[in-house]
Amino acid sequence: VQRILKSTFYYGIFEFNGETHQGSHEPLISKKLFDACQEVMRDRGHIMTRKSESHFPFRGLLICGECKCAITAETQKGHNYYRCTKKREICSQKYIREEILTEQVKSFLQKVSLSSQDTEKVLRELGKDEQKVRENNKMFVENLKSELADIETKLDKLLSAYLDEIISAEEYATQKQKMLEHRVELKEKIREIEDGSLSWLEPARAWVKSLNQADKLLSSGDKSEMTTFLKQIGSNHIL
Repeated sequence: VQRILKSTFYYGIFEFNGETHQGSHEPLISKKLFDACQEVMRDRGHIMTRKSESHFPFRGLLICGECKCAITAETQKGHNYYRCTKKREICSQKYIREEILTEQVKSFLQKVSLSSQDTEKVLRELGKDEQKVRENNKMFVENLKSELADIETKLDKLLSAYLDEIISAEEYATQKQKMLEHRVELKEKIREIEDGSLSWLEPARAWVKSLNQADKLLSSGDKSEMTTFLKQIGSNHIL
């Protein structure tokens, strides 16, 4: 886009074989507007450079341990410093250089990280737990389904007893209601087991893998990724 906007063709001249020529076409814009456009693009380029130079990877991550205000950052003499915003009350906390803060973040990551070897070990154990739960659930569901089948049989017998006038309509209605309620309870238990008994498993696996990510971040040293990881595992980290 910038290459197009820098083309002198728009105000009536063009280059060919290294030479500048006056075009026979009618200019689309004035030379004055073209120059103003170039100045705006140069200014934007300077702003982007300053923004890049003032990148603070840990800003927005921390709160002050003393007054619980947000931690902000600024650059002084070529170094990034983090400090409390002190917006609520007097706070005695001082500046901390980014290099020191980085070491503190790495120290925390070291405490919560899992090596790839340990991660695989924990995931294998989770896999074993999953298999055990599935086997137990299968047996439990089979027992519940057997109870359901018994209820269906009893409902048929109850209906036959009523039709044969062995029991009264009132007794039939009372027993039928109890059986139907029990059938609903059994179906709900089966559904809960099939849908939710392993609901903890995927979050557990994701958590273990995230701890392995912490170990990889220690190796990469990517501060922005460290911040992203810390935000994922919790908020209001205290400085």
